[in-house]
Amino acid sequence: MHSDNAQFILGHAERLVKVATMCVISFGLADGLNEALKVDVERTADWQQAAAGFQDGTLMMAALRVALLLDRDETKVSFQTINVRLKSKPVQAALKQTLGKKYGFDEPFPPSRDELIASFFDLYSEINWAVHSRLTHFRNMGIAHLTVERMTKSITFDELREFVSIISRLASVLQQLCHTPTAFRESMLEDYRDIARKTLLPNSSA
Repeated sequence: MHSDNAQFILGHAERLVKVATMCVISFGLADGLNEALKVDVERTADWQQAAAGFQDGTLMMAALRVALLLDRDETKVSFQTINVRLKSKPVQAALKQTLGKKYGFDEPFPPSRDELIASFFDLYSEINWAVHSRLTHFRNMGIAHLTVERMTKSITFDELREFVSIISRLASVLQQLCHTPTAFRESMLEDYRDIARKTLLPNSSA
């Protein structure tokens, strides 16, 4: 049982890091578009419509991916299902045993596996579940489904940014802990923000 849960974590870590990467890229682009739309420069109506359309699409994908990655349904693959399993000390031991056999038990450079697991819990504790409840409502009523019932809750741009920041850091920890090969780095959020802004405003300073 403990070995199965450790294998669940290892088996799905790469998937989670990949989706988290796309989530960070989506929001980074949306954030850059948002900054570009605020700048007081001469622009055509077509430019304005295209930028607003790109921002809408990237924001919706970011919101959907955040909802997927923080899904509290324990039958799904998410950071929640990783968190639930990782809370178990025997599962931690089984995970470290498996990683040790594959990558070596000695950890000459920090952070250690125990430190990474502790970091995961610290980051996970930052999630505001009241805001997450509004995000879930928004996802169910405004993105995933077109329901008869009207959407009554949503989240702000800054609240979504905070979720993406937590996801970025959780992905980084999971990547280090499980040695996933995805080329993910926390700086992607700022990198893609700058890419979007510079693309739309090539003559402006970053």
